Amino acid sequence: MEAKGSASLPVPLRRHRQLLDARVEELAASVGDGPLGDGIASALSGGGKRLRPLLGMWLGHHLGVEERASLPICLSVELLHNAFLIHDDIQDGDRWRRDRPTLWVSHGLPMALNVADWLLARTYSGLASPGIPDSCRHQLLEAFTTTHAITVEGQALDIAWRADPRFDLDRYDQIIRAKTGRYLALGLVGVALAGASNAGMIDALWQVGDLIGPAFQIQDDLLDLTVGKGRGGEVGCDIREGKPSILVAHALTRSSLSAGESSRLIEVLAKPREETQDLEVAWVITLFERVGSLDFARKEASQRIQAGIDCFMAATGLPAAGEFVDIARFVIEREA
Repeated sequence: MEAKGSASLPVPLRRHRQLLDARVEELAASVGDGPLGDGIASALSGGGKRLRPLLGMWLGHHLGVEERASLPICLSVELLHNAFLIHDDIQDGDRWRRDRPTLWVSHGLPMALNVADWLLARTYSGLASPGIPDSCRHQLLEAFTTTHAITVEGQALDIAWRADPRFDLDRYDQIIRAKTGRYLALGLVGVALAGASNAGMIDALWQVGDLIGPAFQIQDDLLDLTVGKGRGGEVGCDIREGKPSILVAHALTRSSLSAGESSRLIEVLAKPREETQDLEVAWVITLFERVGSLDFARKEASQRIQAGIDCFMAATGLPAAGEFVDIARFVIEREA
């Protein structure tokens, strides 16, 4: 049940992929046959880069953290991520992810919720693994629960600020720091706690997430305008959903849009997804291109990545820290 997408990963992460995949497969198989087991297997075999847990595995290796400690922590990160994706797809009405039907479409809404709930339960039970040092267990639990809560808060803002004419870059930054930044760093922080890293390094790793996580989301905003995001060939799903992307924030507050164009943009974003026409999506994409929103987003992502790299280098001083440059660049150079 090896997840797709490993070939495109930076080499430093690929080294840990087989071990993580094997543990994910083992966990899914432990549920057995039946509707729930089938849903769990489908959710965990749907592809994806597994970037967040692999970041943790990579850092744990270079910090000298034993795999019996790092692996259960990073597995919990992967389970939490998949639970978030299931909930996100339901809330957004997304019917495709990674070029196949989303779980609520293929298995029904009730079963998708059951699968997400099971994944969340196993997220936290995994932190009781005997391989994790007792000395860090309380801090680890606090890191996971805080990340869980902050990510949900970010998702709530994402929903609340859709098609809002007052949406700006400050609000966008608030969303993505909460929704994407915090739990991109969770694997890094988790293994650093297991390795008894000092408080300064832990704080710096959270900051790395606050910088690189948003860059990841900005690249997602850009990929949504292509067929590369795995939405069954559909382009502009974020526009159809009225999502508050960096492109929307820039166009509304940092560009030369006329009052009429701003009103039309909000009108398109506010329409129900199923009523949004392809021509309207194409108009919005052309608008983003004309007013420089795409170029702005690319520049912003690049600057955040460099800041994240600088922060990581200063905080860790690892001999292999140069590998982190390749990993970070992958975040904004990926095509899916």
